[in-house]
Amino acid sequence: MSLRTDVYEQLKDRLLAGELRTGQFVSQRELADLLGATLNPVREAIRKLEAEGLINVYAQRGIQIVEGGPKAINDSYDYRLLLETNALKLLIARGDDEAIDALARGVERSLDALAKAPRDRKIRVAALDADYQFHKDLIDFQKNEIISKHYSLNAARLRLFRASLGEPLQRLEVAGREHLEVLEACRARDAGLAVARLAEHIQISREHTLGVRPMPV
Repeated sequence: MSLRTDVYEQLKDRLLAGELRTGQFVSQRELADLLGATLNPVREAIRKLEAEGLINVYAQRGIQIVEGGPKAINDSYDYRLLLETNALKLLIARGDDEAIDALARGVERSLDALAKAPRDRKIRVAALDADYQFHKDLIDFQKNEIISKHYSLNAARLRLFRASLGEPLQRLEVAGREHLEVLEACRARDAGLAVARLAEHIQISREHTLGVRPMPV
């Protein structure tokens, strides 16, 4: 069980890092060679990743990394927007200032680290992980296991789509400030403003992933 879990996590990490491109076909043997694993745990990993919607398995053709076409991207972002705006409204309605401040502190730590070492790739990758975690924490505030599970599956698909364009490391400082602006509206209990700011933030990410908005240099 430990070996199967390890192979699954390694393969998923490589997918989300962009080492395997959306739409690419690979074989079980190629994946086994890539991971330095035997076929049995690789097959188990393939079954799990297919269930999560990250790969498709075709008889006689092989394993295809899920394609990130415009419809797939838009569908995923529409779902993300629906879940996150509902979560934000609940945070404003039920969350106290400490819950909002806890989210803000995580953002501020990332911004501080980026300010101290703006060109350090490890710092930027850690900040990217923190960026994704901010949105996941917002969802998890609802304490609804079904919503959290399906949000995570959708978030992994979006991360795969974005990784195929190159890791989105350039806009982290701006994104962090946008997170703080959303939380500022939450503190003011202004649901309309908070939702509008979050929707704009998500729309920018959508446009980057669709390739209609260039990533800042």
